[in-house]
Amino acid sequence: MKRFSGISRYIICSLLLLGVFSAYALRLFQWQIVDGQEYYDIANTTSSSYIKLTATRGEILDRNGNALAQNKTCYNIVFDDTLIDHDHLNDTILELIGILEETDTEWIDMLPIQLNSDGSYSFKENNDSEIEFLKSSSMLHVNQYATAQECMTQLIEMFDCQEYAPEDAIKILSVRYNMRKNLFDADSPYTFAQDISADVMTVVNERAANMPGVRVDVTTTREYPDGALAPHIIGRTGRLTQDQYDSFKEEDNLFDMEDNLSGYSFDDTMGQNGIEYALEDTLRGENGKLSIETDQDGNLTSSEVEVAPEAGNTVYLTLDSRIQAVANASLAKNAKATKENPVPTQNNPKGGADCEAGAAVMIDVNTGAVLAASTYPSYDLNRYIEDIDYYNQLNNDKTYPMINRAFSGTFAPGSIFKPVVASAALQEGIIDSNSTVYCGHYYTYYTNDPRQAPKCMGWHYNTNILKALQKSCNIFFFDVGRRLGIEKLDAYGTLFGLGQKTGLEVSESPGVLTNPEDYERRSGDTWTDGMTLSAAIGQLDNSFTPLQLASYCSSIANGGHRLQLHLVDKITDYTRENTIEKKGANVLNEVGVDDKNLEIVRQGMRLVAQSGGTASNFADYGIEIGAKTGTAEVNGHSDNVTFIGFAPYDKPEIAIAVVLEYGSNSTYSKNIARDLFDAYFYGAYVDEDGEIVIPSAADTLEDEN
Repeated sequence: MKRFSGISRYIICSLLLLGVFSAYALRLFQWQIVDGQEYYDIANTTSSSYIKLTATRGEILDRNGNALAQNKTCYNIVFDDTLIDHDHLNDTILELIGILEETDTEWIDMLPIQLNSDGSYSFKENNDSEIEFLKSSSMLHVNQYATAQECMTQLIEMFDCQEYAPEDAIKILSVRYNMRKNLFDADSPYTFAQDISADVMTVVNERAANMPGVRVDVTTTREYPDGALAPHIIGRTGRLTQDQYDSFKEEDNLFDMEDNLSGYSFDDTMGQNGIEYALEDTLRGENGKLSIETDQDGNLTSSEVEVAPEAGNTVYLTLDSRIQAVANASLAKNAKATKENPVPTQNNPKGGADCEAGAAVMIDVNTGAVLAASTYPSYDLNRYIEDIDYYNQLNNDKTYPMINRAFSGTFAPGSIFKPVVASAALQEGIIDSNSTVYCGHYYTYYTNDPRQAPKCMGWHYNTNILKALQKSCNIFFFDVGRRLGIEKLDAYGTLFGLGQKTGLEVSESPGVLTNPEDYERRSGDTWTDGMTLSAAIGQLDNSFTPLQLASYCSSIANGGHRLQLHLVDKITDYTRENTIEKKGANVLNEVGVDDKNLEIVRQGMRLVAQSGGTASNFADYGIEIGAKTGTAEVNGHSDNVTFIGFAPYDKPEIAIAVVLEYGSNSTYSKNIARDLFDAYFYGAYVDEDGEIVIPSAADTLEDEN
């Protein structure tokens, strides 16, 4: 019985297998014999291809949701390789160029060769990288000394332009060259012209039947509502450079329709600097994929979105647009006033007449958020992108307006370095709140010769730490710095973040904190004990960014926490409905100074902003602040003038730093500081005429209602 059951199961399994194979055989017979001609006809009358669906780039907003970089809908003219009549491609290109010339519309022309009036060819100026690529093995594979005429001869032959007049041939080749460079093929459509007008779009669509393979895509492009607000911070997008493309190639991150939809194509755009660059991966999004089928005449028969594109995320910055605008207006106004109203002295004959630049920064002392960061001189991002003359002007401007002086400019700080020295000396027990140093104008520890002795700006007689900060007494800090020693000065300066990057998302300079080893390496001089005196009052080669100065002031104000500074407040999805990441306070390190000692320093900084202090113009300010002013000598120029401050004194919320390079007169740096405090505490704003306005109580009440 058991044997019979085993045989039965064997027979049943065999019959099942036979049935399955029979079904496959019948199906194959139907496909190949019965319906074979039908499938053969379909295969020969249709073709399949794919189109990349480019993801919408995420937008950049300020902390209140005001747009800093947004998207606008635009029209691009695109060549689709799957639909092109390659035998007549040159004629199609020429016809399309004719349409654009009729409407005064530009197309993408990267060919580094121009046709001269005498019929000769020459290389365009300032196109070295493009010329190098043209001659490279990736394109013409000619010697680097090949002439423009020789390159043009090869291009004409390569792209069959022998029958065209020179003025037409070079137009065609400008497109064919860039198509080749951008690896134009069935998977990678070629963008011929960007952001065309609706009128041009209409004309192209009307003539599309005579230009196979040409279509108009609806897409988005970057728009900056106020291009002058924070161009150094926001940054810009732009086409990939050759180096960027090569880098993505090495990383195996090039576009591939099957394996890497969101990889980069040669004609892609990406963030080139600022937040646009730093958060490229966040803003870029994920591309999609559209499959299409066309008949033998090129008519679309079907299409299907196989992979939907995902828009990039929205980035909220910590910047407050209103405060940033006040910082910009005040910095520009006071830098110009400094230059136009110099105050020459015996030691400073220029007196501010050479003032060309400055910066101002405001940060939240409890979170490390950068609320405003202004640079002067600056530029307009929209004009930079759209106006070639303006672009060239900026690149030739000797004041270097494209340098972000708030983050990358380094300046001798002068006396605003003294709170570091005070903090270190108190913590190390070198002094206490009652210790005094006698100030008789000259510091005579190393010499009694007044011609050689370093000196103070005044005679302060018996001076303790509070008075030394209030009056900015050099003699006090010479002596305290000498006793403290350069090693400890350097150690505490480092703990306060001076000579260190702040951790910001965008590019910044580390600055320079004086120490013997690095000083000797940079200058070639031998360090002497007397140099410690200069270091202790913020001279020698101490050189810090305004960002670092604001951070260091923040650490004094918040009880000794050195926070990582950040520009990103939060990241949401494109709809702004779902928060993906929210930034908060991140402590990089403690400064190593007890809060009771920091409180003594804060008291001294409070005296600075009262009657008798170096910032006494804040004595009548409605909110108590702590501050320190500085003046730093600069060889061959007027002095730098600097300011740091925090407020409110009892419960600090913000810290600021202001620098006027070669500003000489501290009045103007304090004016900027006051405008910044007004913007934060009293809602000051910039009106339509560019003037800074403080709302009246009635205006404030009306806004609240």
